[in-house]
Amino acid sequence: MLRHSLSTSVILLWAAGSALVVSPANAQTPLTKAVISALRNQVRLLPNRQAARPAKLADVMSPGDGLSTARSSLAELRFNDGTLARMGEHAVFRFVPQTRNFRLANGTVLLLIPPGQGRTQIKTPNVTAGIRGSALFVRYDTATNTSIVGSLTDSGIEVMNVSGSQRQVLKAGQMVITVDDQIQGLYNFDLEAFYETSALVEGLELDNSQEQGPDAAIARCAKRP
Repeated sequence: MLRHSLSTSVILLWAAGSALVVSPANAQTPLTKAVISALRNQVRLLPNRQAARPAKLADVMSPGDGLSTARSSLAELRFNDGTLARMGEHAVFRFVPQTRNFRLANGTVLLLIPPGQGRTQIKTPNVTAGIRGSALFVRYDTATNTSIVGSLTDSGIEVMNVSGSQRQVLKAGQMVITVDDQIQGLYNFDLEAFYETSALVEGLELDNSQEQGPDAAIARCAKRP
């Protein structure tokens, strides 16, 4: 069932307490639309400057729009550049007009970003993660002002706290935890256990990325119908 947003090892580290910014890129592919490709239970579409409504499969989202998920709910988006985003329960997620930027106000999101699309950022209220072609998860808890950023690929994901005073580059199987404006530490987590237990990677076959290379695995998942 798609109810758990992180593996057991990640959840154990969540109590401890992350953030980023950016690698240069040669080209920028703007995010112009996203299509809702999967839904589970209660998901709401948050149109920019319009009233929220229940989301439907195949709804098309424009820059500035967002999604929110209720308890035990999940949503999947596919963007015009091939990026895939999966949101777990209690998530609030938007993409910013005329940029390659995402905003996560609560909950957990898994991002698979194909290589060659340009610099991408995902921001929570207390961290920024700078990304190129990468697979990663980001979690934000509003109650504790805590962010977790975890890397599934060796792609130079860089995390920075909101004041810009701390930065951390992640390797595959590493995550950084930030509370308020303080990076609390860098931790290793079990990638195999993550693939086996996280609902957010269900059906994506990312555990085969070691044989094919992370770029190939991400590209394959992004192209799945």
